[in-house]
Amino acid sequence: MKNRIVRFSKFGGPEVLSISNEEIKEPGENEVRIKVKALGLNQAEVMLREGRYVGKPDLPSRIGIEASGIVDTIGKNVTDYKEDDEVCAIPFLSWNNNDFWTNDSINRYGTYGDSAIVPDWTLTKKISHQTFEEAAAAWCQYLTAWGGLVYNSDIKERKCCLITGASSSAAIGAMQIVKIFGLKTIGVSRTLKKETELKSIGYDEVLALEDENFEKNILDVTHGVGFDLSYDCVGGSHFVKLVNTVKARGLIVNYGNLNLDYSKIYTLPLLGKRIHLRFHSIFDTMRFKDQRKEGVDWVNDQMNKGNLKPIISKTFDLDEIVEAHKYIGEGNQLGKTVVIT
Repeated sequence: MKNRIVRFSKFGGPEVLSISNEEIKEPGENEVRIKVKALGLNQAEVMLREGRYVGKPDLPSRIGIEASGIVDTIGKNVTDYKEDDEVCAIPFLSWNNNDFWTNDSINRYGTYGDSAIVPDWTLTKKISHQTFEEAAAAWCQYLTAWGGLVYNSDIKERKCCLITGASSSAAIGAMQIVKIFGLKTIGVSRTLKKETELKSIGYDEVLALEDENFEKNILDVTHGVGFDLSYDCVGGSHFVKLVNTVKARGLIVNYGNLNLDYSKIYTLPLLGKRIHLRFHSIFDTMRFKDQRKEGVDWVNDQMNKGNLKPIISKTFDLDEIVEAHKYIGEGNQLGKTVVIT
């Protein structure tokens, strides 16, 4: 039986990914093996492949944190799932008693392949009307944004959300979520090349991060008052621009670091405007059982209502995994890149 598994034996570009046919493994206690139907690709996997993730795996390493598929077999003590259930594997990362992320889950699990073994608590049932491709594209973007923007964030009191990396699936997921609460959305991309497409999928305004008048443009579209909520994946040297243009008592949620430069931020503006900064990861939501259940239930409810619908930029076959990683590295996507098996 064919069981293609993607691994990498050294850190580097997309070309370090390779596919081999491997023996199918059995799930352990509280684990489920799924027949993978589709994978959602994430920047976290690019960073892992390049050796600049929060943890470094033992090599050769499997890769992949998000997938949809069909339960193939279950391990001991698994009671919530049975064979032939259609499910989604939600991204997670292991942690220690000091609240630091560890390499344990990176070394043990991976979803790039024809089969994947995952802990049962990281699964959820697939929404019946979704395709496997849509299901594989949903959870990282929506649950990350729910944890950063909805959970304990006073979103009902907010009026305007500025979202960087606007064409990414993570940003689009955040845009769809804040729209549910009636917020105005400002999408920020490097240039205005995708302005028409970004407005067509729901952004109210689109600004260019590389525009020398970026801060002035933010104030212009917010009538001089700035935004009161931001969802930022860029960080780095651009972060100070958000600090300069956020309203008093505004909240900036950072969940990524695409810009690796240092950011020079003076504390006086933070104090003067009483700005709230939050650094967030989906792994925070996944760690805590009650928070995880609340988030998963909310996202499932909104997807069932049709308020959240993943946008897929391009689909590749598993045998094209190198080309798929090259594609997401080019930064031309609008939505999620998905790989099917």
